[in-house]
Amino acid sequence: MKSILASTLLLVILISSHSFGQSCNCSQEFKFIKHKIEINYAGFKDKVNHQTAAAYGRRTQLALEQSKLIKTPAQCVSLINDWLAFFKDGHIQVGRNRISKEREEEEFKERIKGIERLSLTNEELTALKNTKGIAGIYWDEDSTTKIAVIKNKTYFRDYAGVVISSKHGKWLPGQVILELKNDRDTLKGILYDKYYIPANVTLKIKPNALGTFKREGTKQLSRELNSEATVAAKVLSQQTLYLKINTFNQSNAVKIDSLFKANQTYLSKMPYLILDLRNNGGGADFSYRPITPYLYTNTVRNIGADVLSTADNMKGWAAIATTDGIPVDQKAFISQVIGKMEQNKGKLVSFSEDRDMVLDTIASFPKKVIILINKNCGSTTEEFLLLAKQSRKVTLMGEHTAGVLDYANMRGADFSCMPYMLYWATSRSRRIDQGLAIDNVGIMPDQVLKPEQNWIEEAKLYVEK
Repeated sequence: MKSILASTLLLVILISSHSFGQSCNCSQEFKFIKHKIEINYAGFKDKVNHQTAAAYGRRTQLALEQSKLIKTPAQCVSLINDWLAFFKDGHIQVGRNRISKEREEEEFKERIKGIERLSLTNEELTALKNTKGIAGIYWDEDSTTKIAVIKNKTYFRDYAGVVISSKHGKWLPGQVILELKNDRDTLKGILYDKYYIPANVTLKIKPNALGTFKREGTKQLSRELNSEATVAAKVLSQQTLYLKINTFNQSNAVKIDSLFKANQTYLSKMPYLILDLRNNGGGADFSYRPITPYLYTNTVRNIGADVLSTADNMKGWAAIATTDGIPVDQKAFISQVIGKMEQNKGKLVSFSEDRDMVLDTIASFPKKVIILINKNCGSTTEEFLLLAKQSRKVTLMGEHTAGVLDYANMRGADFSCMPYMLYWATSRSRRIDQGLAIDNVGIMPDQVLKPEQNWIEEAKLYVEK
């Protein structure tokens, strides 16, 4: 039987249109991104100071030199992501156009065209099932996509991850969604998300796994509840109600409000509530309004923030006001913010004052609230947690959060020629000046839970005892 290395020579490239056109190159794109960040990112002066300026200059010069050698959009995005990592801020991202549906559909089609396709024979797939090294057949974390990791060496990669099958039409067979290079006991490279956006990844090499990808035949961790539902509810016992919220995105605000209204009877008489916020990456602050009355016990301190006034930032804030799901009062608020920015161009302008939140009543039920958190909780979810943890009712359980909040209110702009958008933080929290920053640290749980534990069951046992 042919070796896997030899068999890769027979792979057929089905699509090769993912190189740059004559009017677009990585050097041009990198310079465009660099300018946008230096002008508009609210944390730039904090991150590039007299202690870090030299390191920033060296990293920028290296990226500029490397950009001249890059031939594909995916490799260019990887280089840009690597450069953006200097700022250590999860609120600087390469993503998709979330404002214009028409523009997003157009760019989505362009990105699909740019995905490399490789063909594997049945013989080659059978051989991969018997391998014990890095190459092999793997399932992704939620067991919806099966991929073949093959040796496929180029200047940019040592291995390629080729889709074999995928549920719900997430991927098409033959699409290359992983490009990985050996780096000691890890693989580093690119993983495409469901929107065909390349993201930089580091996958730890394990006996039966590459990061979160499990080798076929390896037992998968059971999923406690359907992770695709944006909200969920379940009565765990006569004492405990379970509510799950996957996102605070503004498009989910109505569902969150409906969730609490639908469960108002339980919330008004059951002593314990488990609120599951795991993997909730944030969204809009107004989305968690229905929750706060059930947590409140005493005055809550809210530290404000300032927004950097630039033309791009004002344009970004104005675009947000036109998206679906924005309440009328939020549109009025955004209009006021833009008015302040227009009068203070180039400056940090206060848009959220330090304030105390005081409610007229304290809800008798629930008496205790457990909030489940993990490393994927960030942004608005962390803002909510900073408020929630001031309540005497609340106990946080799980693991530390992402630590992505001090610089927030992401706004963006299209790349100059590639089908992606750059997002950056336009606001700066005054927690930073008070020594209360949480970026790259996160919010710590009161009770730590381990991955192998059933977190819902542990929370139920804890609160009912």
